[in-house]
Amino acid sequence: MKKFIKTVAALSATAILAIPANMTAFAYRVDTGKSFSNPLINYDFSAGRGQQWAYQTGQDNLPALTKTILEAKGKYTYYATTDTRCNEYGNCDMFALLPLDVATTATINNARPYVDNLSVKTKSGKYYALVMEYADVSRTDSHAKRPSIKVNDKCCDYGLRMLEGPYLQNILNNLYFDNPDDINYNYIKQHNGYTGNIYLDDYYVAGMRITSTDHYTTFDEPVLEQKPSGKGFRTKITFHISNPASEDKRTTYLGFNGSTAGNTTYDVLANMKLSCNGDSSYYVKNYISIGGVSKKTLTVPISDIKEYNNLYQGLISCPGFETQLRGNAAEYFYDNRFNAYKYVGNTVYIYTGKKAGIGFDDWLNGWGQTKFDCFFSCGGRDILGHCESLKIYLQNATTVRFYCDSTPTSVGTEYYSCDASYLLRRIERG
Repeated sequence: MKKFIKTVAALSATAILAIPANMTAFAYRVDTGKSFSNPLINYDFSAGRGQQWAYQTGQDNLPALTKTILEAKGKYTYYATTDTRCNEYGNCDMFALLPLDVATTATINNARPYVDNLSVKTKSGKYYALVMEYADVSRTDSHAKRPSIKVNDKCCDYGLRMLEGPYLQNILNNLYFDNPDDINYNYIKQHNGYTGNIYLDDYYVAGMRITSTDHYTTFDEPVLEQKPSGKGFRTKITFHISNPASEDKRTTYLGFNGSTAGNTTYDVLANMKLSCNGDSSYYVKNYISIGGVSKKTLTVPISDIKEYNNLYQGLISCPGFETQLRGNAAEYFYDNRFNAYKYVGNTVYIYTGKKAGIGFDDWLNGWGQTKFDCFFSCGGRDILGHCESLKIYLQNATTVRFYCDSTPTSVGTEYYSCDASYLLRRIERG
């Protein structure tokens, strides 16, 4: 058994040390042929081996992941890149480069899915964060501005570095907002929300996503784009803030008196958190806090989120009364499409909104018993009969008074009254 293990080890070492025959003064291309291995091999013996790549000679003998291997492997976990003696490179060292057919500044967002598919770990199982960074080694970006500058298409402009700890945190401390002064309540109220961007210049972390703990902020997936200068790239994460006091969140309290003076506050972009490939490892997950950007506190007038209406005690609904209106219920109320009540002394008052939707002539032009019978037969019986709370009131009241053309600010006009016991019998028998 020991002999077998030694034989396998010797064969593995031979395979690793065998430098590809087509090795050049540039990074060697890793495809699905003999150039592929896991871990990838850095054949560089210079003083800066493992870390330097941002000039042509610094790319000598580093692995470059071609589109062929990236598409063939898809979502894939590599071991940390090693030297020719099987020694693993680590924090701050290069994992691999990305050739121009995978990553150029002009089409950099096309590289993001490839990068997101990559994870890197040590043989002991510790993961690194894989960070893509930029350098204009090929002079492609310089050529775009000055065509006289020659392009060396064998060089790579994008590399993937293995990072953890403070080195990773230092990069993430440089995120920034595009227009931070616009993240305020007056802007959000005027535009019914806010859409902005968070940027990170010249870096992208594989699998990078941002979330927050508040209920008002959402984040899109990152997009990689060319920087406005035309040289290098940036990561853009678009975020959306909804109005915490929008109409569907505003609450109207029926049957209450209260003050709407003063302000309240809402935090948005709160407790932002970054996740990425490799964030299960201690020295990654503890160094991915969001720096450079932080939560914003919105100051909102109480009057924008609360309203009190003591004209009515509630809306007649099923199975009970509605006293706190928001969303559709509030919309219908302010559009005069409601049936409300008030119970004072021994009398129950029932109010039908001005836009109740009853189009029959007996309702529009009738009065007294005629108008009541039309209301009762055109949905009124179901509205009243399905409200168990109202039926309990009717059992204890003596009189019921009906009003039409009611609005949130006016009870309208009384058109009919009857004994509570009579209405209760009509509800029960139909």
